[in-house]
Amino acid sequence: MRHGSRNGLQRNIRLRSEPGVDPFLVTMITLHPSQNSTPPAITPQNISAYLVGDAPNPGNPAQNLGFVAKHSDNGPTTYFTPPINNPLGGVAAAPATLSYGTGAVGTSFETPGTINSGRIYVVVDGYLNFYANQGGNIIQPDPHNPTDIAHQELWGFIELTHNRDPSNGDENMVVNLSFVDWVSLPLGMSVTSKNQNGSMESVAIGGLRPDGLVKVCETLSALDSFWPKLCMRAPDKTPLRVMSPAKYLSIYPDDKDAANYYEPYIGTAWEKYKGVDLRINTQANGPNSDVKVDNGQIVTCRVGSDNILHCDNGAGDFVRPVSKDIYGCDSGPFANPQNGATESWARARVRPRLCAAFVRSTLHLDGAQPSHDIGSDKYYREPITNHYSRVVHDNLMGGMGYAFSYDDVNPGGTENSAGLVSMTHPIRLDIYINI
Repeated sequence: MRHGSRNGLQRNIRLRSEPGVDPFLVTMITLHPSQNSTPPAITPQNISAYLVGDAPNPGNPAQNLGFVAKHSDNGPTTYFTPPINNPLGGVAAAPATLSYGTGAVGTSFETPGTINSGRIYVVVDGYLNFYANQGGNIIQPDPHNPTDIAHQELWGFIELTHNRDPSNGDENMVVNLSFVDWVSLPLGMSVTSKNQNGSMESVAIGGLRPDGLVKVCETLSALDSFWPKLCMRAPDKTPLRVMSPAKYLSIYPDDKDAANYYEPYIGTAWEKYKGVDLRINTQANGPNSDVKVDNGQIVTCRVGSDNILHCDNGAGDFVRPVSKDIYGCDSGPFANPQNGATESWARARVRPRLCAAFVRSTLHLDGAQPSHDIGSDKYYREPITNHYSRVVHDNLMGGMGYAFSYDDVNPGGTENSAGLVSMTHPIRLDIYINI
């Protein structure tokens, strides 16, 4: 696959931001957070970065345009969107480069303002290709597709959305490190925003340790069952990335060890709650409250003779999950409503909390799920658990980062397993390559 664009595909666009949504600065910085006896997986010479997302269409405010940022070190930032209905053409996204030997001052660029479903991709000593489907939507790089250049590169990304909050009109940004699908390039971040009084506030998420990829690969490779298969290596045998079990099973659905892994734990939990109540803390005061609280209304559930988990307060019924449902938290009883369907406020809160308890293997413990009685010190303690999530968290500085879809389920406001940062009026996002 060649790098670059096909004739007639790229189209320079002027993205329009919503009123009150100002651009902010993004900087890629190489960081040496600590000395470590294990060398990092990389010693990069160059770093490439791409900002991809959706923004308002200047020609039609009701629509969004997908875009890719093209920028170069100390140069301007230009945004491109693919033409509508152009099949699989390449979108030009020239890499921004940063010399590894120059120290802490890295490549910087400005965002266009409003960003919906955004990602900032960071690649060391390589590049990514971006394409458009027939509907004009940008296709994200796929590291598990051998025909995609992303398959052989070492890269990662940060997820973000930056727009106006429709409930109060405030400018808001939500940003996080994501290891939901795989762990690879050791990234961290720091976000700086301006308060209403004009003062600055910064929040830092350390991210993956410099030797994190190597350690995750080594630890999972020492386990039995399917866990060693999650580690993908370059031709020289150095780790490129470690897949999550959800991603692995989507590629290898016939792996019975992976497909049946959680069955004994599911059986134990299902049998337990035939005789006692399962209590789920909705962390909300009720259907008319959007404020998260530590001790919210409780939904009580019990497994019936039909082998279905029946829950009160309008949360509904949950069929017995299979391992695939637990890995991804988006199928079976944990599936999001489809085709415009809606669900009750209670069910919308029970689904993520129930799946998080399965992923972390805390569901068999007495007490409400989640609660301070079942804090992070009790996560992943059972032999059957999501070892990928466990080992990823063990190798995150401060332990914070998304290792599965509902990693933001926490006992209270003081815990932040996912490292999710939400700020109004951001002015700077620093992305650290931890080496």
